[in-house]
Amino acid sequence: MKVEIRKMNIQYKDYLIEIIDETDSQDNIHNYDKRFVIGKDSNNCTKYGIRIKNSKDVTIRNCLLVCGTGAGTSIRKETYIIDEETIFICISNVVVSMSLVELEINWFKEVDFATAFGIYKMNEDFIIHGELYITRINKKGEIIWQKSGSDIFVLPNFPFENFYIKDNIIFVQSWDERNYRISYNGEIT
Repeated sequence: MKVEIRKMNIQYKDYLIEIIDETDSQDNIHNYDKRFVIGKDSNNCTKYGIRIKNSKDVTIRNCLLVCGTGAGTSIRKETYIIDEETIFICISNVVVSMSLVELEINWFKEVDFATAFGIYKMNEDFIIHGELYITRINKKGEIIWQKSGSDIFVLPNFPFENFYIKDNIIFVQSWDERNYRISYNGEIT
């Protein structure tokens, strides 16, 4: 049986960064030099391979992230942010900060009990769109605030039309169709 591989290619400076969803692969389609496990390593884990290639398409660093702490996630453009030689990536219910120079974990933080769908830059910090929480963290992974709603922050018409940021205000809608406006300081209006 052929396994469909989902991947995202990101051009960063002179490098190509590939994020490969290895979740459905029993024996990882690719080989990785490093393997980082957050939580339990089981068949239900979300697994992302990260490969950094030079301008000649030669892999110079790679690793496999395995996260078994929350629900499964998939790779989308909102899954990651690159900032100052660091990639911040949502996997399962965790945000991982990794050095792009060494491809080593700086820190990881559980930001939701279920799932972290996306990470967004807001001023000097990051906003995480989770299933149960909207969370603001800083570059060190410290939670500044978390806000929950009357229901989960997912809509039946998936994926994620219920979340955006405009003029330093977070707009989000919960499953029960309640609208929330959250300020940078965490005030809900």
